[in-house]
Amino acid sequence: MRFHSDRSVLFSRGEPDDPRLGDVVRMPSVEEFSKLRWDAAIIGFPDDRGVALNKGRAGAKNGPKAIRKWLYRLVPPTRNSAIADLGDMAMTDDLHHDHEQAVGAVMFGLSHAKRVLIFGGGHDWGFAPIKALMSGGRTGFVNLDAHLDVRASREEHSGTSYWRALESGIRGEDAVWIGVQRASLASAHEEYVYAKGGQIFFSETQLRAEIGGIMQAMGKVCHSVDLSLDMDVFCMGHAPGVSAPQPGGMSAADGLALIREALLHPFVRTFGIYELAPELDENEKTARLAARCAWEALR
Repeated sequence: MRFHSDRSVLFSRGEPDDPRLGDVVRMPSVEEFSKLRWDAAIIGFPDDRGVALNKGRAGAKNGPKAIRKWLYRLVPPTRNSAIADLGDMAMTDDLHHDHEQAVGAVMFGLSHAKRVLIFGGGHDWGFAPIKALMSGGRTGFVNLDAHLDVRASREEHSGTSYWRALESGIRGEDAVWIGVQRASLASAHEEYVYAKGGQIFFSETQLRAEIGGIMQAMGKVCHSVDLSLDMDVFCMGHAPGVSAPQPGGMSAADGLALIREALLHPFVRTFGIYELAPELDENEKTARLAARCAWEALR
């Protein structure tokens, strides 16, 4: 696998008493990365072919750069953190091949870092961290999303990630969706998840009261957990730049509180942010919010 890095996103004010993440994040080569232990590694998947195949609005291929732009302007959340940005995985003309390569990329990150952050890209890239974690033992996932993404299809696209996960060995009791929009939910998809034993928490639920119990329960049985954030879980006033904007989604404050609580648990080994489409983003609201969510994972 190959990665492409863009050092121009490493923002700095040039003031020693006011450092930014751009001052402390390193962009090592693969060889340099493999020689050290890191608190966090960042990998981008700059691709939205799966969104187009799922009949969504394109633009998420530029999401990783937009997240980095605003993330590296924020202050370091902790002192002396070792954070590596491996860059964006190089893409080919074969989407299936690239998805397979993404699993290896995440596994490589996990082999040398406590946590791997994934910047999408379409949500079809959300299956890669789950498959990577499954190689280490029982794995669960928590997906913050307006949709279930359990479309049964041989063609891998942004609506198939969690169908693929459940059909690949993830137990239903280790599968949780948070913030699902009833107006966007096909009854057949809801029935499929419940038949598998999965849990669905709809956008109307008082989710901040639920997340602590959800995470504690998963930590008792799972070796590792993937936390996945589709930016369309937020209301379109806070996150307009997504493939499928939602008028009834979460507020930024509630979403950040949920993410912060979930990321307190060290068994959350991967955290992915997907479906940010900068070309559709009003005043870069969605990119700024995505960066703020990523900042929580570096605390």
